[in-house]
Amino acid sequence: MSQVQGISSEDPDPRAGGKPTPGPGVESAQASASVPGPAPEPSSAPERRPAGELESTVLAALWAADSPLTPGQVQGALGAPLARTTVTTILTRLYEKGTVTRTRAGRGFAYTPTEDAPGLTARRMHSELQKEEDRSTVLARFVSQLTDEDEQLLRELLDGDAR
Repeated sequence: MSQVQGISSEDPDPRAGGKPTPGPGVESAQASASVPGPAPEPSSAPERRPAGELESTVLAALWAADSPLTPGQVQGALGAPLARTTVTTILTRLYEKGTVTRTRAGRGFAYTPTEDAPGLTARRMHSELQKEEDRSTVLARFVSQLTDEDEQLLRELLDGDAR
């Protein structure tokens, strides 16, 4: 006999007008035996964004600006229905990661990216490499997955022939 907070599966459920609570698996068996009806209504809850999407969007707004931006200015530049507090939270997290710097602007802060998009990508790659003890295997696998063009570019960069 299963117990959940002192109520067994055979005790009457006071919310169901004194009817016994069905045991485990009964609801799923009843659901599969039911007559097909209309499809359930779609959820009205908005879909979650992919991880990092808001940070990337905020960074894009900062990179497009020619001066530091306050959270309100970032919100305006995004043109998306985001609350200013959400933008402030994202900017604070980016600041804590070292991705942006901030300076006092009135009672709040104005934010500037610490590097451009390619610099940030390079820093992320370097950070991932530092997490692994067997760096040579990681680098070997990375290089083995490069396209011929990227491999050639990497060779040129390592030889000092490009950029």
